[in-house]
Amino acid sequence: MRPTNKIKTILIGLGRIASKLEDDPHRYKPCTHSGVIHSNWGKRHFSLEAIADVDSKQIQNFKERWQKRNSNKIQSILTKDNFDKANLKLVKDLDLQFAIIATPSISHYDISISMLELGIQNLLIEKPVCLSSKEAKILSNLAKKKRANIWINHERRYHPRYQYVRDLIKKGELGNVQSVRANVYTSARNPGLAFSKFGGGPLLHDGTHAIDILNWLFGKLNLRYANVNRPSPKSIENRATALFETKNGIQIFLDVSGGLDYFQFEIDILLEKARIVLSNDGFRFFKSQPSKLYQGFKSLEEVPFLKIPSLNKSNAFMGIYSEIESVINGKSNNREGTLQDNIDILESIESIYKFRRKS
Repeated sequence: MRPTNKIKTILIGLGRIASKLEDDPHRYKPCTHSGVIHSNWGKRHFSLEAIADVDSKQIQNFKERWQKRNSNKIQSILTKDNFDKANLKLVKDLDLQFAIIATPSISHYDISISMLELGIQNLLIEKPVCLSSKEAKILSNLAKKKRANIWINHERRYHPRYQYVRDLIKKGELGNVQSVRANVYTSARNPGLAFSKFGGGPLLHDGTHAIDILNWLFGKLNLRYANVNRPSPKSIENRATALFETKNGIQIFLDVSGGLDYFQFEIDILLEKARIVLSNDGFRFFKSQPSKLYQGFKSLEEVPFLKIPSLNKSNAFMGIYSEIESVINGKSNNREGTLQDNIDILESIESIYKFRRKS
């Protein structure tokens, strides 16, 4: 008999972030929702009761891979874009506590509303939470009415290395932050649904991660200048740049492009006494030292981070699921990200899209 503290879960959407990225040999594991739920820790705390997808082949492949690791039979739901009445009745009869929404961005809003109306009080939604701040505000109001918890998978907030750097900046020992450069470079050559009317352009699809971590590290961003390049007036952008300023006067430059032949996520932070680079290519730390090039001057010299968590202890996916389990089981009320944080992200993105240069 299943212990009562296992969280009864449905996984909606069975693509890359739901399951398939576990096949990437270069990523630390687990790196997907299924990977966490079927880890030794996950199996003690979550019970996957149902899966849903628009593609019957995806459902079949998922069950062939993961069913043997479940102690219960996983219910399969073949959907269209959203859930019909029969699907909704099946979901309701399962008496679920937790829904993971890992579908294309265009469906996040409708599916989230459906799950809340069914009485599921805990949702984890892939980024972006919705395609507009208007939708996100409606979702937020319904979540408050239902007293539901909603998490958005901006996983870097839960990465121990990012958390270490945030604490380091807050201590103030390196001086005040002066300026920040953030790059999100991706390739639109084989994007699937990522860069389309279904997922938005690179600013909405991937830039959301950068704006979230910038808000988290430095406070809410106020737009000062923006430029958006589009191949045609009705197409998604191929590049967006923006200059923000925080209430503390930190200047932040953001550059998001989908036209490159590689992927890079990087945040370069200049402080009074140091420089910190946070990147998918690795974290680097430069400290002000007596210059080896100019007498009487100081230069930045790269030095090792002190006490930075090792890579094998830096699993952001486990971090967000640990928080979710603690909140659902009443162990903690701590929430790293809020729906309001994600409304702020969408409003920042919309301000970039709407910006008009003064002549």
